[in-house]
Amino acid sequence: MARVGGQCRALWNHWLAVSRDRYATEGRFAFYAEMSAALPMMRKEERYFGLPHRCAQMTVQKLDRALRDCGKRVASRKGFPKFKRRDDRRDAFQFVGRELRVEPGRIKLPSFGWLRARGLRVPDGARLVQATVRQARDGWNIAVQIEGAAPTYDEPSAPVVGIDVGLDSLIALADGTKIPAPKLAKKRAGRLRRLERQKARRRKGSVNRRRTVSRLNRVHARLAATRKDFTHKLTRALVDRYRGFAVETLRLKGLMRTRLAKSFADAGIAEMVRQLRYKAEWAGREFRELPTFQRSTGVCPACGEVGPKLPLAVRVALYWLRCDTRSRRGCRAGDPARGGTASEAGTGREHSAKARRCCCSRAFDFGRR
Repeated sequence: MARVGGQCRALWNHWLAVSRDRYATEGRFAFYAEMSAALPMMRKEERYFGLPHRCAQMTVQKLDRALRDCGKRVASRKGFPKFKRRDDRRDAFQFVGRELRVEPGRIKLPSFGWLRARGLRVPDGARLVQATVRQARDGWNIAVQIEGAAPTYDEPSAPVVGIDVGLDSLIALADGTKIPAPKLAKKRAGRLRRLERQKARRRKGSVNRRRTVSRLNRVHARLAATRKDFTHKLTRALVDRYRGFAVETLRLKGLMRTRLAKSFADAGIAEMVRQLRYKAEWAGREFRELPTFQRSTGVCPACGEVGPKLPLAVRVALYWLRCDTRSRRGCRAGDPARGGTASEAGTGREHSAKARRCCCSRAFDFGRR
């Protein structure tokens, strides 16, 4: 797999260099027709010997699509494709679905034969479209794209809810539910720090350094898999329960430039919102997003009065004189997002009861994705 991945990387870099040089002299790129016509002769060279034809073909197809995307109009234009480095260790290659055979616990790939695969599940009656073999920190992973029946979702039992995202509580719902942030990187920071120091003491190129790097990669891979598993189960539980969602739009690129960048990266807010958006679309749920600069925190959920800007230290004591309402800062920030009314908000006594319930996260069924 490392050989095929390296050959696909070299093929990508070769045609990307050809397109770059040709555009500098002639003002045009080398597209799929020219690249695919040259593949039979290139595969006879020693550098590409043994490269499966389908992997080479799909590599030049991706490059052709990337070159066409960077030449579109400004509104939908993407950047010029980048050269792939060996040090990135992100090699990948694809096969089409009709060339694959899948059985429980294993998959058959052209030129590779039968390979064992953990966690590979293909629903009955689904058609295989494409398989992507990708290099990761902990080895090689395979992703299978299928075409089949859409997943089924239960009828929601709760109305549309507003969601306020943060770092202390990953999400605070308008009905008083709070889900704490898992803070996975913080929990494993000690082990990662020890392995990084151990790697720095090893001599470059030595066997011990490779072993330490391998252990460090496994810890990072497990961390990423745990975060991904938590996010999938959380978003599926929300979609199963609520009829719709209203989420505030955050400028995460700007937040990643602050001193809280590590905490925001550990929370995985962007990935959570992305999963919630497409799962809500699949299930037919309503999904709304607040404008970036629309005020949500410090706005009364009962009468809509906008209070002064609050320091982060103010967490509980929010009080509005106009309607005699009290509420917690985080739990009620989602109400303006879903357009809460006075009948939904209730009196100050009801707000106090909801504030008391905020301290305990409701039990979600974390067994489904």
